[in-house]
Amino acid sequence: MNVFSASSRPLFPRRRTLAAACAAMTALCCASFAHADSGIGIDTWRGNKLDPSAGSKSETPDENGTTWLRPGQKRSPTGNLYPGPYTPPKPEEYGDWRGYGTLQIGAVMVPTGDERNALWNRYADWDEGPILGLLDYTLERPSDGTYANIRASRISDDDEYYQATFGRAGSYKIQAFLRDMPNVLSSNAKSIWNGTGSNRLTLPSSLVPGGSTPQQIAAASAAAPERMLRVTREKQGLGYSMYLTPEWTAYANATNEQRKGARPYGGSFFFPGLGGSMETVKPIDDSTINVNGGVRYAGKLWRMDFSYSGSFYRDANTRYTFESPFVMASPVPGALSAPVYQGQMSTEPDNDYHNLQATLTRKLPWNGEVSFSAAGGRMEQDDTLIAPIDCRGVFGIGFGNLQLGPQNPLLGDCSQWNTPAALSRRSANMRIDTTMADARIVLNPTAQWTVRGNVKYDRQDYRTGGYTLYNPLTGQYGYIAENGSQPSIIPGEGFPVGPVTSVGNMRIHNIPLDIQTVDANLGADWKFDDKNTLGFTFGYSRYEPTNRERQEINDSSVKLTWVNRSLDALTLRVNYTYLKQSGDRYDYDPYEEFVSAGLPGYVVPEGGTPVITTSTMRKYDMSSYDQNKLDVMVTWAIRDDMTLSASARMDRKSYDAQIGRQDYDTGSATLQWEWQPAATTNVSAFFGYDRSRLRMSNVNDALENGAGVDPRLGGPTYPYDAQWWLRDKQRDYYAGAQFDHRIGRVRLDAGWNYIYSRGTDDYRYAGPDALAYPDTVPAGPGSGGFSPTVYRVNSFNVGVTIPIVERVSLRIFDYYERGRFADWHYLGFDQSRFIGGMLYTDGGPQSYSNNMVGLLVNVKL
Repeated sequence: MNVFSASSRPLFPRRRTLAAACAAMTALCCASFAHADSGIGIDTWRGNKLDPSAGSKSETPDENGTTWLRPGQKRSPTGNLYPGPYTPPKPEEYGDWRGYGTLQIGAVMVPTGDERNALWNRYADWDEGPILGLLDYTLERPSDGTYANIRASRISDDDEYYQATFGRAGSYKIQAFLRDMPNVLSSNAKSIWNGTGSNRLTLPSSLVPGGSTPQQIAAASAAAPERMLRVTREKQGLGYSMYLTPEWTAYANATNEQRKGARPYGGSFFFPGLGGSMETVKPIDDSTINVNGGVRYAGKLWRMDFSYSGSFYRDANTRYTFESPFVMASPVPGALSAPVYQGQMSTEPDNDYHNLQATLTRKLPWNGEVSFSAAGGRMEQDDTLIAPIDCRGVFGIGFGNLQLGPQNPLLGDCSQWNTPAALSRRSANMRIDTTMADARIVLNPTAQWTVRGNVKYDRQDYRTGGYTLYNPLTGQYGYIAENGSQPSIIPGEGFPVGPVTSVGNMRIHNIPLDIQTVDANLGADWKFDDKNTLGFTFGYSRYEPTNRERQEINDSSVKLTWVNRSLDALTLRVNYTYLKQSGDRYDYDPYEEFVSAGLPGYVVPEGGTPVITTSTMRKYDMSSYDQNKLDVMVTWAIRDDMTLSASARMDRKSYDAQIGRQDYDTGSATLQWEWQPAATTNVSAFFGYDRSRLRMSNVNDALENGAGVDPRLGGPTYPYDAQWWLRDKQRDYYAGAQFDHRIGRVRLDAGWNYIYSRGTDDYRYAGPDALAYPDTVPAGPGSGGFSPTVYRVNSFNVGVTIPIVERVSLRIFDYYERGRFADWHYLGFDQSRFIGGMLYTDGGPQSYSNNMVGLLVNVKL
C-alpha cells in the first residue's frame, strides 16, 4: 500500500515500527537530550542522557540575576525571559595561570525494573556502578588571553565523551574530542542464524537450507536465545580556527565516525506459503570522514567567505549473505521449483562528496546589502558491484525435471549469473554534479520599509554513463528478482529476458534523475506605526526534472505576516501562506526507454504491452495541489517575572489525485508558562498537541501476473471494485514541568515529562478484489480499521544538592520512567516469531517501569 511507487498494490497490512515515536525518548531524563549533528564540521555540544543540560545542574544560580543594576530578569526582544546566569567561579592561582572547574563522580543503580529494555537504553546504555558525571576544568592566562579546557563524562563504555580545547582569545582555537553514543535497537531479538553481526549468516544444524518444515523453523526460532541488537557510534574530531588579520580568519575541521553493530533487516524469499519471508540481521561496520575548511573576510563594506566541505563514506562489507530454511514451491501445476536457498543483501556503497562555495556580500545605501553565492559539488561512488545472484546449480522453473536446455526456457544456470563476469561493467561509475547560484538583496529605504528579494538556481546532473542490466555471458537483459526465489516460484517473474522479447516491463537501465530548480521571491515589510508591522512575500519556484512524470512543475505562493505589539506586555505574530503547485501534462509511465520494451527488436505481444500502474496514479511530489498554512504565536509578559507563550499551526494540502495521496493535514498547538520569582528560582510548565491526517487511495491489479494492458481506472485491469481507501491519523500529546529552587545553600530540582502518541489506520474498499486475500471476506464493499498503535512514556525526576564544605556538595537524585506500548504489528510475538510463513527476529517494543537512583559528589576545583 505504498502510494509513492509506480506499481499498484492491494490493500494489505504492512508491518511498521515505533521508530518515530522512539525518537522522542531523547527528550526524557531530567531535560531535553541534545546531541550534535553527525554532519560536517566539529561537534559543538557535549552532553549525554545523564547530563543533558551540559553541567548546569551542578552550577549555582547567581543571586544577582541577569544584571545587578536593577532587580528582575531581562527579556529577549520577543518577550521571553532570559535564563539566569550562574555564580562566577573562584579560580585558583598558579603563577601566571589561574584555574577553575568541576569534578562530578558517583554511582547509579537501577534497583527496580528491566535495565536491559531497548527503549530505556536507546541512547544511554545505562551501566550500574561508578560513573564520571562530569569533569570540566579551565586554565586561563590573563596576561595574553591563553586558555585551555578539558571536559568529559562517562556513563558506560559505549556512552562517553572527552573534549579538549586550547587557544588564545582573539588569535586561535584548537579543539579535539572523542565521543561514543549507543543506539540500542532491540533487547529481545531472536536470530536463528549463526554468525549474527557478521556478513555470513548460516543456519543451525537443526535446519536444512532450502528444506526445513514449518515446524522445524518454528522450533528453531523458539529455541534461539534473546539477544540485544545495537549500533554504537564512535566519533573523533579536530577543529582549528584563527585570526590571520583583523579582517581575515581561517578555519578547518575534520571528524571521523565509525558505526559498528547489527540491526534487524529484510530478507524476503518471496510469498509465505510458496517460499517464505524472513527478517535477517544486517551487520553494521562503516565509517564517515567529514572535513571542511575555509577563509572569511569581514571589512567595512565587503564580506567574503570561501569554503570547502567533503564527506567520505566507507563500508567494510559490500554485502552479507544468509541461508534460507524455506522450501520453494510453485503453485503452477506441473512446475518444479529450483532449490534456491542462498540470499544476499548489498550494503551501502562507498561514496565521496565534494563541495566548493564562495559568498560575496557588500553593504549598500539605504542601510542595505547585496549578497552573491556560488557553489559547485560532486557526489560520486564507484564501488565494486556484486554478482547478480548467489546460488549454486540452477534457479527458476522446470517442467518435468530441472535439467537445463531448450525444454526448460525458464530455468537459469547459476554459474552464468553468480560471477562478476555476468555484469555489463564491474563498478558503479556513479556521479552527480551539483551547481548552485544565489543572489539576495535587502534594502531599508526608510525606518518604516524593508524590501527584500532573492533568486536561486540549483541543478543536479547525473553522470552515470548509463548502466545497463545486461549479462554478456548469456546475452540476456534484466535482473533476477529475490536472488532467484521469485522466478523459482512464479514462472517468468523476475527472470531475465532475451535480446528479442515480448516481456515489456523488465527494468534494464538505471534512471538518471537530473533536476533543475529556480526559486525567486520578492517581499516587503511595512512598519506603519510603532505597534504594527505587515509583511508580504511573493514566491515562485520552477522545477524541471528529467525522466519523471512531469517535465515542468511550478509553485506560486503568497505569504502574509503581521506583528502586533498594541499591548505593552503582549506580542502577537501571525503568518499565512497560500501555495499552489501545478505543472505540464502528467505522464503516468515515462520509463519506457529504461525497460525491456525499449530494446531493439522488442516484439509487442498480442493485445499490447502490460501496464505497470493506472493512468490515474499521481505521485505526491509530482501532483498538483493547494496548500494553506497558518501560524499564530503569542508571547504575554503577565508580570515582570512571568511569561505565558502560546502557538498554533495549521497546514492543509489537497491533492488532485484519484489514485495516490489525496489530502495531508497537520496541526499543532503549544502552551508554555515560565515563572522566575527570583534569580535562584525557576518554575515552568508546558503542554503540546500535534495531529496529522493522511488520506490516500489505490487500486489492485485484477488480472493475474500483471497481464493487463488497459491503464484506465474502471477498465478490466483496474476495475472500480478493486479500489481501496486509507485514512491514517496520528495524535501526539506531550507535557512537562520543571522546578528549580534554592533554599539557603540547598538546591532542589524536580521534573516531569509525558509523551503520548496514538496512531490509527482506517480503511474501506469497493469489493473483495481490492484485498490481498479476497476469499476471506464476503462480496461487496467493506470497511474496517486496525488496532491503535500507542506509545506512552511518563518520567519523573527529583534531586537535591547539599553543600558539605565550601567547594564540595552532594547530589542525590531519583529518576523514574514508565513506558507503555501497544503495536498490533507485533501481536503474538511473545508466543512465536514464526507466524503464517513469516519469520521475524525483532520482538518489538516492550513496556517497562524502571527506577534509577544516583549519588554524585560535586567538587569545585
